[in-house]
This record gives sequence, structure tokens and C-alpha cells, in this order.
Amino acid sequence: MAPSSSSPTRAPLLAVAVGVAALALVACGGGEDAQPQPAARPAYDGEKLIDQASGPNAAARSGRIDGSVEIALRGVSEFAEPFSSSISGPFEFRKGSVLPDYELEVGVRDYGVELSSVRGRSYISLGESGYDLPRPVRNRLVRASARGKNGLTRTLEQFGIAPWRWETDKRAGATERIGGVKVVRIDTSFNAGRMLKDGNTLLGLLASLGITRAVGLPPQISRHARKVFVRSVTSKVGASWVGIRDHVIRQSGFTMRFTVPPADRRALGGISGGTVVGKLKVTHVGQPQQIKPPKTVAPFAQLALAIDALGDARR
Repeated sequence: MAPSSSSPTRAPLLAVAVGVAALALVACGGGEDAQPQPAARPAYDGEKLIDQASGPNAAARSGRIDGSVEIALRGVSEFAEPFSSSISGPFEFRKGSVLPDYELEVGVRDYGVELSSVRGRSYISLGESGYDLPRPVRNRLVRASARGKNGLTRTLEQFGIAPWRWETDKRAGATERIGGVKVVRIDTSFNAGRMLKDGNTLLGLLASLGITRAVGLPPQISRHARKVFVRSVTSKVGASWVGIRDHVIRQSGFTMRFTVPPADRRALGGISGGTVVGKLKVTHVGQPQQIKPPKTVAPFAQLALAIDALGDARR
């Protein structure tokens, strides 16, 4: 979160930045932990592997996600330094449940909250204090999660994170090993417009919690802002690494660069261009996870007071 001093002209920029930052966590690039075996280039089908990874898959029922993204923007003094966003924590899907269990730390710059769901109840936590999510907010998460087909995708879909919908031109490459697991690298491009549209799922969730209002963000990325951003993209490359035997995504990533034409910069709050680079790792696949509810739980009505206090402390 951020203080609520953003000007109206900066709101579209901040909305796009939030959407890209959150979504980039699973569309991101870089495989420094992968151990390439260039001699082995089997004729795997990239489209089929991604379909298997995003489809029904008991092997993806649990694990830990660790993602980060760094955004460097040009033309806006308040973002003179690159800033980062992160999401990390365990998840586990129980057969018959409408939501996976999870404890996810979500941070942007030096602001962070924990989102968790444990055996039929969902929470948002600030520090040691947890707050029950109202039924309409939880129902929003349930509807979004239902788009996923396995534990991993059901967890990510709640936040509009779905690289299997955005990735295009999927090309299977060499086999590699990540954490001892044999995987296939799949090089891709991606549909930036579709990615930003899914970003409205995340912004809608934040709006339902009162967070967008507190930090001066609109409840969605407008169609016009999405169009301006998409036509400003100059390069976009990505890759995913999928397990050969279990078809679970083990790593994913992208690098995107964009330059905004002078005539369009006002629509994005003055931004002239930038670079987005992010990484996601999925580990402890299929292993039982220790997921617990917050130690203390207060009524959701107290959340607004906690957010205001946090904003005052950050000024």
C-alpha cells in the first residue's frame, strides 16, 4: 500500500503498475537456478505442456510459491528508483473445498499484507492482527478460484494471475533440471492486453477490501489505459519450465520493455517508458504444508482503522 497523496492523473499509472507488478509474478523471466542440458532437445509440444500444467493435475495440489518483480520507470520523479513487488507462501488444495488453503505474504515496496485462507475461512492480516473477510469478498475469491483446474492454478486465479491465458507462441526447448526435477523450458511471448485485463481481478479484490480507496487507486485499469500501455510495448519475452513427469510449472518468467509516445504520456501519468522483470518459483510440490490462521482475529470493520494507522506511520 502507499499513502493516499497520488494525484488523479497518476491513478492510471499506479493502477497499471499494480496490475503489472502482481501479474508479472507468474509470467516472469530468468532461470538462474536451472541447469541446462543443451545436447538434449526432445520434440516436446509447448502448447500441450502448458495445457497439462494448467489443467487437472493432482501433483499440483500443494507447494510453495516465491515470486518477485522489479519495475523501473522513466519520466516520473516519484518512481526515480526501481521498486519491487513480491508474493510468497505455501498453498494446499483439499479435495472438495471451494478455496485452497494458503498463507501468502504480498508486498509492494515496503508495504505488505498477508492474505490467508484456512479450512473455510479467509483473512487479511496486518502484522499480528488478522481480520475476517466478509462473505461477499470471500465469494469473489471463490468465483475467481473456480477458473483454476488444480491447486496451484486455483490459488493464483484468485488474484487474476494466469500466465497460461496470456502466453503465446509457445516453443518447447531443451530439457533442464530445477531442484533435481527434469523440466522442459518453453519459450513464449504473451498478450499484454489480456494480462492487464486480468489485472482488474486483483484491483477488484483490493477495492472490495477498501485498499484502492485508501491509496488513491481506481478500482480497475480502464480500457483506454490498457490500450495505451499495450501499444507502447517494444519487446516482450517469456519462458516457463514444466516438469516432464508431473506437468507442474516449476518456474516461469518474463522481461518486458516499453516506450510511451509523447502524445500518450498524459494517459499514464507522465511515464515515458520502463522495464519490468520478474521471477516465479514453485517448490515443495506435492508436499504437505503447515498453514495456520492468524493468532488473533478481529472484525473486518476494524481493518479501515488499521490501514489508516499504517498510512499515517508511513508519511
